Amino acid sequence: MSDIAVACGVSQATVSLVLNNAPGTRISVATREAVLQSAARMGYSTPARRIDRRPVIAMLINEVTSSPHVAGLIDGAAEAANELGLLLSVMPTAGDEGAEQSALEQVIVSAAAGVIYARLITQQVSLPPQLADRPTVLLNCYATDTPMPSVVPGDLAAVMKATLSLIDAGHTRIAYIGGEDSIEASRERIKGYRRALTMRDIPVDNHLIIKGSWTIRGGYAAFKRLQTFADPPTAICCFCDRIAMGVYEAAKEAGLAIPRDLSVIGFDNESYTSDMLPPLTTLQLPHSDMARYAVEKLAEMIAAPRMPHDSHKVKLECEMIVRESVAPLRPPENPGPSS
Repeated sequence: MSDIAVACGVSQATVSLVLNNAPGTRISVATREAVLQSAARMGYSTPARRIDRRPVIAMLINEVTSSPHVAGLIDGAAEAANELGLLLSVMPTAGDEGAEQSALEQVIVSAAAGVIYARLITQQVSLPPQLADRPTVLLNCYATDTPMPSVVPGDLAAVMKATLSLIDAGHTRIAYIGGEDSIEASRERIKGYRRALTMRDIPVDNHLIIKGSWTIRGGYAAFKRLQTFADPPTAICCFCDRIAMGVYEAAKEAGLAIPRDLSVIGFDNESYTSDMLPPLTTLQLPHSDMARYAVEKLAEMIAAPRMPHDSHKVKLECEMIVRESVAPLRPPENPGPSS
């Protein structure tokens, strides 16, 4: 299969899917014919087998809530699995260790072809020993004790991009309202904010960094605090869109117009952000793309189990959704000549 893949310029997973006539795959006729012709030339043959059942891959995830992030993870994985002729089985464990152990036993008993080990919130995990020698990809999490392919969002790069866009608009007094340090995404995003300022030789003012609750109320309280400064910020990066909503409300009470007097950027691209007044510029977590990557990587591992596979932690870019909450910094008003 490796030789055929090289000859045709495709992945080993594609070769395996064609040679095994996996159902539900979206492989072009030209690619399919090229693989079959190369296989015939090389004398490759496969034993007859049943093809009426799709290989099952299990997705173990610790939380399934009403969060839109869950939908992105599951939908992306399901679509990619269907395209690759695989069947996805989702096993929510509710963060319960006993439930996870039961799910792992089911994976072994059912002889699942591979596993997507997922977390709702990006974090470091310890890989269950049952998965050490089984095709596994970590989704929205990573392990350092047992190297395994993993994919996470590029939180640091995302906030760097957001902060740099505010600097490019002329702002230098930029605040960051973040979450708790216990959340890895919060730590990474603050690093991105600091790095962007440093790149443009803007001193980091720790007074402009406020950590705490990532709620509407938390954003409201943080902005009220920032307004007590003698030189308040003209722009704010928020850990999430809910914080941005609180900033909007507090700014309105203070008589400030967004974006005329204050530029604001959120994170998550929640469904309501396009309806905010003005619509909020925000960043989109790539959960669907992450899930697709995880399934495609797992399909490669299943198709070529004896081949060595990298154990890199891949970070995917967060798209910036540009709307109307950011504007160039207004020059200070000229008070005019004194009488």
